[in-house]
Amino acid sequence: MKSPDPVIQKQSFKNESPSLPPAKWWGGFVIDGNPPQRRFVFKWGRILSVILAFILVGYLGLTTALWGYYSIYRKIPGVNWIDVVVLPRFSRVQAAIGDNYLNEAKQFWGKQDYMRGIMTARAAVQKAPDNLDARLFLAGCWYQVGRFEEALKILQGGIQAHAADPKLQKALMEVCLRSAHYDDLIKLLREDLPRKGVRLLSGNNVSFQLAEIQAVLETAGPAEAETVASHYNGLAETPGAAPVLSRIDWELNRRDVALERLRVAREHGKNDPTEPTIQDAYIDMALRLQRTDEARSASQLFLDAYPNVVSAQLRFLETRGSRKGLDQSPWLRECMRFLVQYRQTPAALAQLANLAAAQGWTDLAFLLYQNSLQENLTGFPFAIYYVGSLVKAGDYTAAETIWRELLVRNSAQLASATYLEAMVTWGAGRESEALQIIERLKRETENDKSRRRGLEQAFRSFGFPKLADQLVAAKATVRAGINE
Repeated sequence: MKSPDPVIQKQSFKNESPSLPPAKWWGGFVIDGNPPQRRFVFKWGRILSVILAFILVGYLGLTTALWGYYSIYRKIPGVNWIDVVVLPRFSRVQAAIGDNYLNEAKQFWGKQDYMRGIMTARAAVQKAPDNLDARLFLAGCWYQVGRFEEALKILQGGIQAHAADPKLQKALMEVCLRSAHYDDLIKLLREDLPRKGVRLLSGNNVSFQLAEIQAVLETAGPAEAETVASHYNGLAETPGAAPVLSRIDWELNRRDVALERLRVAREHGKNDPTEPTIQDAYIDMALRLQRTDEARSASQLFLDAYPNVVSAQLRFLETRGSRKGLDQSPWLRECMRFLVQYRQTPAALAQLANLAAAQGWTDLAFLLYQNSLQENLTGFPFAIYYVGSLVKAGDYTAAETIWRELLVRNSAQLASATYLEAMVTWGAGRESEALQIIERLKRETENDKSRRRGLEQAFRSFGFPKLADQLVAAKATVRAGINE
């Protein structure tokens, strides 16, 4: 009898042999091998197809739900279903959300809801970092409330994508100058922007050239600033350059030349867009030289020409700072108009409070401080201005009382006004303690010439020349003063 061939017997999935269980869509048993054995085989093609189908259906379901949340529930315009589904297009959704946040932020800000306006604008920048309009609006909000550091950070974040945009360039320059970030401004103009192919110091960009000169003046001194200015042809004949160049003249002790430069620029720059700046610098220089009548006359013309410009209003108030006799009525009238016009503009009120502190108008400084408490529980920075006005007025007892109250509530924020503490303690008769504060300020400003210059000017303008001298004196002199 012939033996059977040792052929491997396989049972297909369609085999209806009663020895094998019925086949499933995802797999079944087969018989193979020698001796024949039963084993289970998966239909991987079908399994993977079903898994992918479930994933696709789930993904479409989730993205559709997400689209419904944005488009229907939150009613954000510009969110398309295809942009949610196709991942490379999701940046358009982010942009639409950012635009919606920006519109809401503008509405909050228009209603004087400053906190919600700033928070919503921050969300707009976070959702759409490349949205320059959102960055500029948020930076403008921080700028108006006096938070220049925050404004600068927001603007610097836009350099990577928008270095060539004139709006960003101008905003960066203004914030750097206002916040005294002069080293950052020099680096921006000489390194950061040129690295992106933007060279603002070449050609006829007078505003950026003047910004560079001012930054050099604050950091390296008038001699170096004059050298930089000499490299730009025709700058000395430009009326708009007179305010910065006159400052260099003043620092180099050419004071009559400084005033004459501004007087000429004032006469020839009537059609110059920077005329308000020229007018402001001219009045300031006249006041420095104690030409009071000339400053008063110029301030009246300045206010008549620009009745709604903050600097014109403040100069008018400053030149009538006695608030007595013929000065009383115009000062009061213009001050009330300013308060009404800018009652919801923190930056303008802060400038008025700063002037009140410098002039010793304690009543006005106190009014602004009380008004600020409605918007800010701590009252900063208006509390500082109020204390400064008391110091300027010579009321050191009241200044020290207010300072101690502020220390209890806002000790962390007072750290930025250490110079004021030095004036308060000196005025209260604790000279040794004041000199210790000066020594600390000396260490803090060792590598910050601009801040030291500003502190020195503040001490002198508030009537503390000895503190100013100690600040710029050698460390040994300060220690000797403390020992005495």
